[in-house]
Amino acid sequence: MSLVEDFSVHNGLDEQGSTTRSHTERAAQLLRTDIIEGVLVPGLKLKLEMLRERYDIGAAPLREALSRLAGEGLVIAQEQRGFVVSGMSVEEANDIGELRLLLEIEALRSSLRLGGQQWQTRVITTYHWLERAERAQLGPDGGLDELERRNHDFHEALVSACDRRWTLHLRGIVFRQHERYRRLSRIHSAKTRQVSEEHRALLDAALERDEHAIVEVITAHIRRTTKAVSEALLKIRQEGTTD
Repeated sequence: MSLVEDFSVHNGLDEQGSTTRSHTERAAQLLRTDIIEGVLVPGLKLKLEMLRERYDIGAAPLREALSRLAGEGLVIAQEQRGFVVSGMSVEEANDIGELRLLLEIEALRSSLRLGGQQWQTRVITTYHWLERAERAQLGPDGGLDELERRNHDFHEALVSACDRRWTLHLRGIVFRQHERYRRLSRIHSAKTRQVSEEHRALLDAALERDEHAIVEVITAHIRRTTKAVSEALLKIRQEGTTD
């Protein structure tokens, strides 16, 4: 084999491997989004044929994506029986909420100490868009996705200057789990919190570089969310027993 042929073969393999990784990434993202948004409900058996038809992605990338999501706790691998969407419970909601709080506090402290002008601009900009989404008083059908996206962007901006890679990695996994529960609470609970005021307090504490204040605010913010989630799950459980 000539050097040119050898290069072509290896380059083709690289391209094929890159394509496979791209399909896996796309599959993982689509599955993750549908699970977090509740499109794929807790306990649903994730049959490959159904997923191939839904996402137009091959079986191999889907299997790899499901294994990846099992590592994130969004799906459960059943020995010799495939995968199912992870269940949801009050106990798990409380555990996830407290774990997110621990990681969020450490990431925020690091970010406040290290964040420069670019970080500050990003925080202000994402808050501006979040505030607009909140003021629009969007209903659960038309505006939940936009509101969740702006909320995610703002919280990501707050911790974006953190230089602790593993803290951010683990926080990202737990944040997605918490987001799944939070969406459930938004759908099934009446609006009784002034979440916009909590976000404003987070912004002010961040711009003042006040670690003590931001820890107090984020602790109340996350624990109120966890409380709302628990109440929503109990409500769903009660409604289920009366049907």
